[in-house]
Amino acid sequence: MFSSPSVFCFLLSAFCLLYTACSSAPPPPVLPVAVAQANRAAETGRKLSATENWSAAVREWQNAVDRYRLLNDRANEAIALHNLAQADRALGELDRACPLLEQAADLNQQLGRNEEWWRNQIALLQVESLAKQTAAVEARFAKLTASPTPDAQPQLQGLFYNELGQWQQRQGDFVKADETFRRAEQAMTKTGDRSGAAVVLANRARLDEAQHKLPDALEKWGQALTRFESLADPPGIAASLAGEGRVLLAAGQNLPAAETCLRRAAENFRLLKKNDDRAAALRSLVECLVAQKKTSEANEAQRMLEELCTTGKAKGN
Repeated sequence: MFSSPSVFCFLLSAFCLLYTACSSAPPPPVLPVAVAQANRAAETGRKLSATENWSAAVREWQNAVDRYRLLNDRANEAIALHNLAQADRALGELDRACPLLEQAADLNQQLGRNEEWWRNQIALLQVESLAKQTAAVEARFAKLTASPTPDAQPQLQGLFYNELGQWQQRQGDFVKADETFRRAEQAMTKTGDRSGAAVVLANRARLDEAQHKLPDALEKWGQALTRFESLADPPGIAASLAGEGRVLLAAGQNLPAAETCLRRAAENFRLLKKNDDRAAALRSLVECLVAQKKTSEANEAQRMLEELCTTGKAKGN
C-alpha cells in the first residue's frame, strides 16, 4: 500500500503532529470551594482598598482573614491581617490596627518570612507614631535597629530608614536624621521607587525647615512638588504646596506667592478630608494675610479655621 517504509514513517509523524495540535490541553484543576471563596474575598478587598472604599475593604479583608484561618493558610492569613490593619488605619481606627499588625508579624515570624515580618514592623512604627505612642515607637526602634535589615529588599530598607529619620528628627537629633534620610533616598533610588523617593525628599525639606535652612528647604519643596505632580499624587502635591508656602512666609519673601501656595494647599486638604493638615495650612495663611495687611481676607481665613476646629475635626496647636 505504501511505496516505502520512509513514506509510512513520514505519514505517521504527520498524523501524530496533527493529532497533538488538535487535541486540547487538560483543564486546570478546580480549586476547592473554600479556597476559591478565600481568594475571592482577598481580591475584592484589594480592589476596595485601591479605590479607598475603606469601610467596605475592612469587611472584605476580615472575611478573607476568617476564611484563610479556617484553611490554616497562615501565609495568606498574615497578608489579609496586614491589609485589614491598613484599612483600619485609613479609617483612623489605630487601636484596632496595632493588634492586627502584631498578629500578622507573629505569623510571619513563625513561618520564617523575614521580609513580610519587616513590612509588618514598619507599618507598626507608622501606626504607633500616628497614635503618638512614644514609648512603643522607641522600644520598637531599639528592637529593629539591633536586627539586620533585609539586604535583598532595598525598598524595605528605604521605608525603615525613612521612619527612623523622622523619629530622629522628633528627638532633635538633626545630624543623624539627615544621614538616615540620605540612606533612605539612596535605597529608594536603587529600587526605582519614585514615590518613596519623593516622600523622603519631602521629609528632607521638613528637616531643613526645622533647622531654619530656608533656601535649602524651598529648593527641596519645589523638587518634591515636581515629583509628586509627575506621579499624580494629590496628598504629596498638597503637602509640597503647604511646605513652599510656609518657607516663603518664614523667609518673608514673595508673600503673594506664599499666599497662593497656602490657599491651594488648604483647599486641597479640604478635598482630601485631611482636616488637621488643612487647619495647619489655614493658620499659616492667616499669618501670611496679616503680614500683607489683608485684614478682611485674614478674618475670613480665621473664621474658616475656627469653624473647622469647633466641629472637632481638627485640633488646635
